Amino acid sequence: MKMGNSQKQNISVQHRQWNKLGVQKTNPVEFDKWFLISLRKCETKGAEFTFLCPGLVRIQWPEKVPMLRTLQDFEREFQEDYLSKFYP
Repeated sequence: MKMGNSQKQNISVQHRQWNKLGVQKTNPVEFDKWFLISLRKCETKGAEFTFLCPGLVRIQWPEKVPMLRTLQDFEREFQEDYLSKFYP
């Protein structure tokens, strides 16, 4: 059975809404995987990371003052920003 144009449009609108709301993402990733994905995203935007000691990271953005972040900072961001999208 062929789909008409209106059915195709309805499906594309539904997929667009899913993409905006992130509804299809049902299972959050673990902290380790999220951490690596976050670092890679920032690296593609120009950030440089230096691991000074276990649990302490220096982040250098182009033409900005470097900042230090601890593992607890990343864990808090994971809990408050990332997981809150899945478990409001």
